[in-house]
Amino acid sequence: MAAPGLPRPCRCEGVVTGNEPLGPGLLRLSVRLPLEPGFVPGQFAMLNLPAGRAWTFGRPLSILDWLAGEVSFLYRVVGRGTGELAGLKPGAAVTFLGPLGTPFPLDLGGRKAVLVAGGVGLPPLFAWRKQRPQDVAAAYFGARDQEDAPWPLLDSGWRVGLEDLGPSARGGARQGLVTDLLEEDFPADGTRDDCTVLACGPWPMLEAVHRQARRRGWPCWLSLEEHMGCGYGACKGCVVPVADGPDAWRPATCCQDGPVFDAAHLAWPQLERT
Repeated sequence: MAAPGLPRPCRCEGVVTGNEPLGPGLLRLSVRLPLEPGFVPGQFAMLNLPAGRAWTFGRPLSILDWLAGEVSFLYRVVGRGTGELAGLKPGAAVTFLGPLGTPFPLDLGGRKAVLVAGGVGLPPLFAWRKQRPQDVAAAYFGARDQEDAPWPLLDSGWRVGLEDLGPSARGGARQGLVTDLLEEDFPADGTRDDCTVLACGPWPMLEAVHRQARRRGWPCWLSLEEHMGCGYGACKGCVVPVADGPDAWRPATCCQDGPVFDAAHLAWPQLERT
């Protein structure tokens, strides 16, 4: 069941319309669906193969875009499931369950968004920027190197930081961590206090972004990347510790209570021990 104000999830069969490479090991998968409930940036879907070929658990993919009955995802080939997804041709059938999960807030109370994406954490921030361009103060994308960046999705509005720039910079990319770019544009001793950080990417990046937001007194929302099984909280395979009082915490599920969490509500001492 969807939370109030969120689209109701649907389970249906879709047809692949595209599965194009955006870089070595990075692909954009597009699927046409018979329904269009819409989504809020930060939500995801569980994709699987049809009956007879289906995996025990579907693969969770963050929604990149959803337009005119066609939903798209950005993913990296990392194992058997995503390897089989990469082999799907136009016309192939997939099963779809979504949209699922708690998304990023769209109403920031008059604040401007600072978007920080790392690697395949781009989709929810790409979608947020597309839906609310007037509310974005800055958008940053970080990756290991040029081959790890989905360049067709990164227009001039994204500042790009690469750990290994290589022999020639592409798309105005800079050498260094994506958090270095944020530090450069918004010094901690600056006077700008009207921003909110929205971030998705690898855990070390999220920890660093959280520290940067806290030093500036900015609200911070993080989309966590956890291993998900069922996608709706039953298997308890994606538990995240959240604060439950001054010195206590409780387990929350990333797939249902998240994947987006207010960073102030996370139980950081427990997270930092894992």
